[in-house]
Amino acid sequence: MKKFFIAAIFILSTALPSFSGVDEVKQSIITQSKEMGVDPAIMLSLAKAESGFRQEARGGQAVGVFQLLPATAKFLGVNPYDMNDNVRGGIKYYKSMYNMFGTTELALAAYNSGAMAVKRCNCIPGKSRPFVNKVMADSKFYK
Repeated sequence: MKKFFIAAIFILSTALPSFSGVDEVKQSIITQSKEMGVDPAIMLSLAKAESGFRQEARGGQAVGVFQLLPATAKFLGVNPYDMNDNVRGGIKYYKSMYNMFGTTELALAAYNSGAMAVKRCNCIPGKSRPFVNKVMADSKFYK
């Protein structure tokens, strides 16, 4: 019976997602956010919402910490499979959305739904409202 529990614990522990490197990811986000003049708290919260700070995260075609699409990464001139490049690209993309729309909330909505969806209504599209609310609320934790 004891061997069964040890084996079960081993199997369960290997099936859980790896969060190694979270501190390194967070430090990269803070450093690069400051270098680019973007609020690190918003970027930390955005990365948490997108990937849980995991570079190995995949969602459809989206890759890494900031869940960059390969075409977006190419446009931004970054390698989405490299953690520091992914962070740089995510911050760069958010900053471009902020410069386009002028508010954190609309920039986050555009990051989530795409710039065209936000431009169409000049508002936060309904499907992005929970995402924007979550990122804004969580960002207070990182201030």
